[in-house]
Amino acid sequence: MALKFPNKKFSFGGQLGGSVVLVALLVVSLVTVVLYTREGDDGMLHGLQDTTSAVTSPLSTIGVTTGSLAATATTSVEDLTASDASLSQLRENNAQLAQMVVELEEYRQEAQRLEAQLGLADAYGFSYVASRVVGYSADSYNRVLTIDVGSNAGVKAGLPVMGTTGVVGQVIATTPLTSQVRLINDAQSGVSVMLQSSRAEGILTGSVDGILYLENVDENVEVKEGEAVITSGLGGGYFRGLVIGTVARIETNQSDGTRTIVITPNATLSNISEVLVVIGMNNDGAASENGANATALINAVNPQTLNSGSAQNQQNQDQAAEQNNADSSEGNSDESSQDDE
Repeated sequence: MALKFPNKKFSFGGQLGGSVVLVALLVVSLVTVVLYTREGDDGMLHGLQDTTSAVTSPLSTIGVTTGSLAATATTSVEDLTASDASLSQLRENNAQLAQMVVELEEYRQEAQRLEAQLGLADAYGFSYVASRVVGYSADSYNRVLTIDVGSNAGVKAGLPVMGTTGVVGQVIATTPLTSQVRLINDAQSGVSVMLQSSRAEGILTGSVDGILYLENVDENVEVKEGEAVITSGLGGGYFRGLVIGTVARIETNQSDGTRTIVITPNATLSNISEVLVVIGMNNDGAASENGANATALINAVNPQTLNSGSAQNQQNQDQAAEQNNADSSEGNSDESSQDDE
């Protein structure tokens, strides 16, 4: 048999119970506030407050950490999304920077070549017209360059043409705006030259394989390896006293006793970019009767001397740039220190 309880509501404290409890809580609160205010930091209520804070602070820390992790995760996702979106732009910027590096290196090399040419012109003291090479012949039987200056600039057939360190050829034809230059190693080229020591004369000729040979030198003339070969000025065209190159070796034919003299040119005859067309020359250059002056000029136009001079100038410019950067950094540091003070 199931027990049944009467369905009756129990009222807590009677009809006035709720009001009495509220009044009691207010009184207790006021008393607690008064006691908390009057007691010192070592009082009971202050100690109870510290204990409560110690219990609840881990929960606050957990909340703050959770919020930080959420913010960091959101930022990371945004960064990843931004990287994906800008990847194409970054690649394009990288390609542009790489292209700029290539262009700057090309400009540097061009400046170095032009500097060597200016050093060559200063050593000889000739007047010239500077030009760029705009065309090459692809035929080994016809080594001819096309340059971007012509008769309008005073260029005419027969004038010698200089590279960065020496003679490269001779103008053979002109138009108002362009000229054709036959290189000295062309099979059809022939230059009247002399040897520095003996003053013996001969003809410098090119060949199909691009090697320079000195011919028609008297068999009784002693030829030395390393001796300078200089234009003699005979036959017109080439001015007297331009250094062509040096004697590389002497080959003797055992069957008939004849000899073949191979010449190394001062100038590079391949991959030529800029040249100087010699318009006029007021002295005998390396063919001067004054041996000391001639030797000094030959040493001055030596390829190693010209190239080392350009390299030294480049090194000086780099050192000057580094010094300027260092000075600028010190100046900025001093200004920062003054601002801090």
